Amino acid sequence: MDWARGAAYVLMVVAHVAPGDGPARILLVSEFLTAPLFALLIGVGAQLSWSTSGEHGWRYVLREAVRAVLVIALGLLLMRSAASVLIVLVHLGVLMLLCLPLVRLRTRALMVAGGFSLVLAVAVPGIYRMLPSGLDLDWSPPAHHALTTVLGLVGGAGAYRLTGLLLCAVLGMLAIRAVQRAPMALWWRSALASAGAFAVMLALLVAPNVLGLYEVHAYDGTPSEQIGVASGALGVLLMMWALERSPLGRALPARVAQLLAAPGQAALTLYALQILVLHIYQVNNPLVRDDHWWMLALLVVLGAGFAMVWQTMFIALARRAPRARRWMRGPLEGLIREVQDVLAPRRLKEAVSDRPARRAGSGTRRH
Repeated sequence: MDWARGAAYVLMVVAHVAPGDGPARILLVSEFLTAPLFALLIGVGAQLSWSTSGEHGWRYVLREAVRAVLVIALGLLLMRSAASVLIVLVHLGVLMLLCLPLVRLRTRALMVAGGFSLVLAVAVPGIYRMLPSGLDLDWSPPAHHALTTVLGLVGGAGAYRLTGLLLCAVLGMLAIRAVQRAPMALWWRSALASAGAFAVMLALLVAPNVLGLYEVHAYDGTPSEQIGVASGALGVLLMMWALERSPLGRALPARVAQLLAAPGQAALTLYALQILVLHIYQVNNPLVRDDHWWMLALLVVLGAGFAMVWQTMFIALARRAPRARRWMRGPLEGLIREVQDVLAPRRLKEAVSDRPARRAGSGTRRH
């Protein structure tokens, strides 16, 4: 999961500052996959938190609600920056709240919820586009305005459509339930499933444009775009799962694997750090675009380097002060954890079980 978050961070930086689409327009995939991948990982994280925390009562709900509210607050703060970036954190924070009741569902019920979210993701943008011009509704102007406003907010308009993000989150919950039950030796099946998911993405996002059937653009809300990006995000998750379980992944030294996971573990901090860098650049260069290859390289190296150095420092510090373990993932992640522990302290057995997992013969590693 952390490797997938790290991939999402790189895709996000490419989408924000890459000055071109690269060879064969390969970098254009970042415009399609970044937000859906983050949404899918919200669902994965919610499912893992529910299944491993050992706490399913009011304390669990409060802790997760606190996290969501703080993410929303951070998003609102970052919206005030001068960076030329459309902030997604508010949508992701709302998505965290929507995931709270969904993680409690049994798998069959969750599959039904996934089907319902698929219908919403496909139907809501189409209905929204039809309302102003095509539907003959004998409604008063205020009622018509209220309907269009609600549909627009939940997924009818905008770059980040909540219905589409919800589809990705439910897909992430179902995927992590499936892979957790899969034997490690069958990692190749996940690799095949990942290839299949990417094939669906190409068939829905690329083939229609190449064959001249119809146009598909990032954020357009068409059925091809909504389903294609969800499939692509699933492909990334399954690819990372297969890689981590493959002989190559198992052969990695524990410390190397942990360092590769560090950027994903500090994803929220790196998101804010990216916006801060772009804000400073835009304030000092108000008439200059921030789309540069050197900016892309700077943000990727700065983000990954910061996360790795931060984690290395706090691993050493945690040996002397165990409380520092709460801050190991990143500054903002540690702050959220502290607020959670103040408002809804974890039970002792729950806190003890939060220690990093240890694989036999491989040292400490968490992904």
